[in-house]
Amino acid sequence: MNKAVPSISFIIPAYNFEKYIEQCILSICNQTHQNIEIIVINDGSTDKTGDIINRLASEDKRIIAIHKKNEGVSIARNYGIEHAKGEYIVFVDADDFISSDFAEYMLQLASNSNAEFCLSTECFTKLRETQTPTENFKIYSREDSTALLLSPKIIVGSWNKLYKRSLIIDKNIRFSSSLFYGEGLKFITDVSQNANCTCVGNRKVYFYRRNNYLSATSKFNIEKFYNGAAALDAIDNDLTIRTPKVISMLDWHKCQFRMGAVVRIEASNQRKNYEQYYNECLTYVRHHSWKSLFVNGVSSYKKMLLIGCCICPQLMARLDNIRRKRIASRSV
Repeated sequence: MNKAVPSISFIIPAYNFEKYIEQCILSICNQTHQNIEIIVINDGSTDKTGDIINRLASEDKRIIAIHKKNEGVSIARNYGIEHAKGEYIVFVDADDFISSDFAEYMLQLASNSNAEFCLSTECFTKLRETQTPTENFKIYSREDSTALLLSPKIIVGSWNKLYKRSLIIDKNIRFSSSLFYGEGLKFITDVSQNANCTCVGNRKVYFYRRNNYLSATSKFNIEKFYNGAAALDAIDNDLTIRTPKVISMLDWHKCQFRMGAVVRIEASNQRKNYEQYYNECLTYVRHHSWKSLFVNGVSSYKKMLLIGCCICPQLMARLDNIRRKRIASRSV
């Protein structure tokens, strides 16, 4: 990579994504900022994902193909970190893709702020979606950025962000190998608490696909709720910035997560199979949701969803199924 201009290592973990992986990789190859490397970790795929990666790597020397046994997305991303040589690191999910100016925009945020961690609050999720009408950026302290990442204003994930590699290496920040759901939130809150500051923009440069029902965020799997709860506990245990602002947003996130578990169990007709966990989550929401009514940074709509779950989770489940079908039908 050319050392005269900032270099970026793009890291893509991929497991059985033959349908999407080529579009993902090519969107990175076509960046206006060309000083990049693309590290693709084939995490033991059993479909044609590995073949597609090899073909693309033979056509573009910036693509580095790594093939390994299946060990999960967290270990795959950590592989990428260890192999990265860029000044900055970016994670892209294999079923998503990015706009041609993604790298250019993120580097602009870093240049304007000297921040070790940069992100955008917005991304493309719908077909024919327009760009943000008015662009802005703001520099956040460690406290404010950690609270923001725990808030409903950010879609949880390690993607759509730029990380200074020296920060990740020097602070030994890695994805937890025991987490496969909520691992991104744990990672980014670890980063926000260690970065000198965080630069937050709002330009849409990432395409987040929401119609892939094989993905961890779409397909019902009770283990993801157990694992997600463990991730929130890990965030709480490792939290170094324990201010009222951060704690109140973490408490809200815990309550919202358990509301999500109640709704998805109900909507998937799995209540009889997981009656005890369902009741535990519903009891938690009913006992703790009142605190969320007073949290700044959470919309009235989000607060009403918690109240709705307390009153009638069955209705909320039906509405959630309608919402998901609508999102899937309009997804990029």
